[in-house]
Amino acid sequence: MAYPSRHDDAGSLPTLLAEYGYLATQLTAASATYAERIRTRLTELDADIERHIAAMPDE
Repeated sequence: MAYPSRHDDAGSLPTLLAEYGYLATQLTAASATYAERIRTRLTELDADIERHIAAMPDE
């Protein structure tokens, strides 16, 4: 299965969520060094996702 890169439709909520999910599944099998890089990216994605959610209009 191909996952969208950060540059395809970058910044859209579905793309951010897909990347977050993909990286989260990789975390348990990652080496310590790679796991740290994954955690850093997950933190960035979490902040981006929170911004998207906060910007959604209340209905």
